[in-house]
Amino acid sequence: MPPKKVPIYCLVHGDPEVSVFGIKYDKNTTVDDLRKVIWKEEVEVPEHVKAKDLTLYQVDIDLNTQNPQRTALTDPNANIANDLGGQLLMPTRKVEAIFTTAPADNHIHIIVEVPDATNRGSANEEMRNDIKEMKKDIKDMKKEKSEVNISSVNYESWERIQSYLGLDYEAMTDLDIELTTERTNAFQWSDLTERAQRDGEQGYLNHLRTLLQIATFRGLGLCDATNETSLLSTGNDILPIKLSDTTDVAIVDMHSIALQMPEKHIRILFELKKAIVKADTYQVMAELITADLKSIYSVLAVLTDLNDDWRFYWLEEGRIKALKLPRDSAVALIKHNMSLADQELDQQEAEIEEPLPKRMKLKHIVAPNVSSDIAPMEDFFDTMTEEEIFKYKTKRMLTQFFSQPIFNDIQKKLPLQADAENNGLD
Repeated sequence: MPPKKVPIYCLVHGDPEVSVFGIKYDKNTTVDDLRKVIWKEEVEVPEHVKAKDLTLYQVDIDLNTQNPQRTALTDPNANIANDLGGQLLMPTRKVEAIFTTAPADNHIHIIVEVPDATNRGSANEEMRNDIKEMKKDIKDMKKEKSEVNISSVNYESWERIQSYLGLDYEAMTDLDIELTTERTNAFQWSDLTERAQRDGEQGYLNHLRTLLQIATFRGLGLCDATNETSLLSTGNDILPIKLSDTTDVAIVDMHSIALQMPEKHIRILFELKKAIVKADTYQVMAELITADLKSIYSVLAVLTDLNDDWRFYWLEEGRIKALKLPRDSAVALIKHNMSLADQELDQQEAEIEEPLPKRMKLKHIVAPNVSSDIAPMEDFFDTMTEEEIFKYKTKRMLTQFFSQPIFNDIQKKLPLQADAENNGLD
């Protein structure tokens, strides 16, 4: 290799002139080679700043005399081109072609511009801290998410659940099914509360056993759900509202009662009211949702006064469907479904008729957020830069943060946000 030329002297922009350093070069040295040597041996930079991030300028600043360019060296805000006379050097140029004559002694020949790493690092660190705070806020919101007793579910609470699940509501007038009805008796309520009239020969449990002829169904049992105080309770992350409590009565698989896991085998639930009001409809629909989430079966929910008001609710085709029947027809419909369930449990060889009304599981109605055919983004992290990974995580974090219910009202006011369709009850 030919002997190296006399060194060219360099200074990092903003550093005092006593920090000047020399770099030797040969005829094959390029500006890119020069900045690699500077990055590797002469300049301390943060880890994320690479050689390619350095920018080199050719200058000719005489250190033998006092001059405007030398004075401007002490100003970290000085403009390299205007105040120091710098000319940008392209990485592909050869140093020898730039310095066609020997560089002057006691002159600065190259100004090195290092990216504003301190500020950029601080900005990234500040963003990371903000994300940590947002994560903490989300966790706190989940922890502080109000727990609503199912019996207290009102219109606002139900709207949040319905919007979260994307469910519509449809009132039915009848079912395409022929039922064999029998004359049935109404329950005689007293002045006591509903649950105070649960037990005894005149209680509603005994009335339902008789009305539904529960003893004739070998595989089914009538569960006093009031003793299962968390039968329909949900966790923090299942629905936008944490629900707690139970229902009044449930028809379940007989074996689940003995195993003390009736919530996993709910087929029909009953919410009993002495007199039904509109608020009760939100309660029973919330019970339908939580029961469906827990049970392995598609659930039929019944809201009734055990007299002449019998209302049925079930899930089908992205909707909560509702139907009101007179007492004799309602009892016949319930017994019809119980008979089909009993046949299923008996595992009869004959083809089992589909229960009516036709019902679906919530998990088959609500579409998942991510297709199972699409690989998670984390699978591609090994092919992404640190900056791309950081941006992806930031975007995902912000999306999660602003999807919290607390931002619903804000989003509705945005001029570019389409008005959500009101799918509530009329």
